[in-house]
Amino acid sequence: MQQKIELLGLPLDKLKVAFEKIGLTSLDAKRVFPWIHVKCADSFEVMSDVPLKVREILKEACSLARPKCIALQKSSDGTQKALLELSDGNRVETVFIPEETRNTVCVSSQVGCAMGCKFCHTGTQSFTRNLTSSEIMAQIFFWKDKFSITNLVFMGMGEPLLNFDNLSDALNLLLSEKAHNFSRNKITVSTCGIIDNAIENLASFGVKLAISLHAPNDVIRNSIMPINRKYNISVVLKAAKNYQIQSNTTHVTFEYLLLKNVNDSDENARELAALLRGIPSKVNLITFNSWPNSELQGSSKEVAHRFLRILLSKNIRAIIRKSRGDDILAACGQLKSKIL
Repeated sequence: MQQKIELLGLPLDKLKVAFEKIGLTSLDAKRVFPWIHVKCADSFEVMSDVPLKVREILKEACSLARPKCIALQKSSDGTQKALLELSDGNRVETVFIPEETRNTVCVSSQVGCAMGCKFCHTGTQSFTRNLTSSEIMAQIFFWKDKFSITNLVFMGMGEPLLNFDNLSDALNLLLSEKAHNFSRNKITVSTCGIIDNAIENLASFGVKLAISLHAPNDVIRNSIMPINRKYNISVVLKAAKNYQIQSNTTHVTFEYLLLKNVNDSDENARELAALLRGIPSKVNLITFNSWPNSELQGSSKEVAHRFLRILLSKNIRAIIRKSRGDDILAACGQLKSKIL
């Protein structure tokens, strides 16, 4: 049986091409597009202004299916984590984070991850493949069917910039006024420091950029993030400066995971402050979230607050980011596509 065309991740121009391949017209695509992305239809039967014959062809050749939810966990703080099974049996996790003024969805971009960062649970799972644009969008549809979503962070499983083509299609849909109409200020894409052309191309979308820095020098970063041997800190910071200018965003966010006796000394804080001087930026200090068999430990609250005070004293904008969902392994660095 021929595999159905997944429509959730196709921008209008690609939807038109897909429709032509199955004998439909551009006009048909224009009629169907808002049903998918504005009304979030999960079946072709409800598309009342689409001719019956067209709906029958679509039902036979295309799919609007959401992935199967294998497990749904709810944290004591209200955070929810879903393990979703894709059409080929692979699985990814996605997280819903409710707050008083916003609802954020954390989106995965790959099955597994090839980056091998020592502090990340996902990195202990071997890389399998990139997600398609429809599989990326399907995570958002999964939560949108249940809640009102205000913010999106591409900080789930995988490195988004290593799946840029599919990420690009998803961003086109999310930012389009004729589709999901998210503000570019409500979408954040995280990277561990993949430079090449992807970070420059991302700037054209104008979304927020978060860089997983996690160290104030190359010696420490090499020891916990293998990617630093290819793209060292000076290269990453240069790209961050360029991104902030090209994207016309107010700042770049630097994620800094505080690890006991690794990167959390007073000297490390002063090093980091010197490193970021002159870059419009914000530092998110993150409490290390433990996971089974991890060899690393998080810094104490006292150390974290002292680190923060040093950054603030050096006029570096910084906060200690509140951890969410760590009791269900839904917090930063804890995602993995298996039931534990």
